[in-house]
Amino acid sequence: MRSAGLLKIIAGIFLCTNALEQIFSHQTWWFIQNVNLIFHEAGHFIFMFFGKFMAVLGGSLLEILVPTIVIFSFWRTRQYFSATFGCWWLATALLSVSVYASDAQEKMLPLLGGKHVVHDWSFLLTQLGLLKYDNLVGYVFWLGSILAIVWSLYFLTRDRGVASLFKKTD
Repeated sequence: MRSAGLLKIIAGIFLCTNALEQIFSHQTWWFIQNVNLIFHEAGHFIFMFFGKFMAVLGGSLLEILVPTIVIFSFWRTRQYFSATFGCWWLATALLSVSVYASDAQEKMLPLLGGKHVVHDWSFLLTQLGLLKYDNLVGYVFWLGSILAIVWSLYFLTRDRGVASLFKKTD
């Protein structure tokens, strides 16, 4: 049990360190981003039945919603280390949405489909009359990614294997 707890601490620290490196360097293309992209694109399809605004929003919404559901599922079943992984995943999703939203005015990011596709966040923020606040919107998602890492550390400390390392044995 102690060695499993130690491995979980090492893995948890790796995940947190990796996420923080991505967050502070704005490095948004790590292997998990391929998974995030799949959910992002699926979100456009799933939400297209609710109008154009929701179809466009659906990409980022599903990209964030899926890891959130994973976290909640693991939390409910008290699988706290797995929730730690989910928080790492959520942090990466929030970071990619942060970068995308911050790019709404400049439109410099390469988009799937080329130059003639709709930039999701440019469209969304224009519709809401908030385009000039794209950097602020991106910053809110960036802060969310930091919060997800804090939650991952919380879940890591709640894991039985990890907690057993810090219990006194007489």
